[in-house]
Amino acid sequence: MVKLITVKKAEEEITRLQEYIDLVESYEVNSLDSWIIKEYATTNSMKEIIKKGTAAGMIQQNGEPVDHSYVVSVINGKASDKLHRLIKSGYRLRIKPSQKAPKK
Repeated sequence: MVKLITVKKAEEEITRLQEYIDLVESYEVNSLDSWIIKEYATTNSMKEIIKKGTAAGMIQQNGEPVDHSYVVSVINGKASDKLHRLIKSGYRLRIKPSQKAPKK
């Protein structure tokens, strides 16, 4: 079912989305951490980041290949820019329901 919205709301959403696209496309990648932020913004998938990072031979500072815990630590780390802040808040909203699930 399609949710109807006003033209004004649609225009605001288009503007918001275009700003996000522009931010991601202009994001400067100069380290592994910034590459992870941009890839997460592009794919929204840790699995894809790990797969691409492994295929490209990217390694962490300790010499280990990129893994899930490292990607999570980068995303949850101190946000240094606007894209990182957006990615971090979106990631936390995404995982919030699973954190509230009762443990078995």
